[in-house]
Amino acid sequence: MWNKVLIIFIAGVIETYLFTGWTIAANKSKVVLSSILMFTYMITYLLILDVAFKDTNSKLMIMTYAVACAVGNFIRVKREKKNEKNKKL
Repeated sequence: MWNKVLIIFIAGVIETYLFTGWTIAANKSKVVLSSILMFTYMITYLLILDVAFKDTNSKLMIMTYAVACAVGNFIRVKREKKNEKNKKL
């Protein structure tokens, strides 16, 4: 069970990192990049849902996924802020 929790967490971080990246790319009108990120995000998202909801302990999986989403978003936004700061220098 804990292996599955770890997999959901890592996949959730990656998935939300990609989604936040997609949002940033789409906002900057980067059509090809945003399309690739959305495709990758959607595949990852659907695989996570498939694994999480087949589990008998789905509440734990959902909470793990929610925390992972917050972590992935935090990492991506911090990276974007750092990139913007470096461009100003």
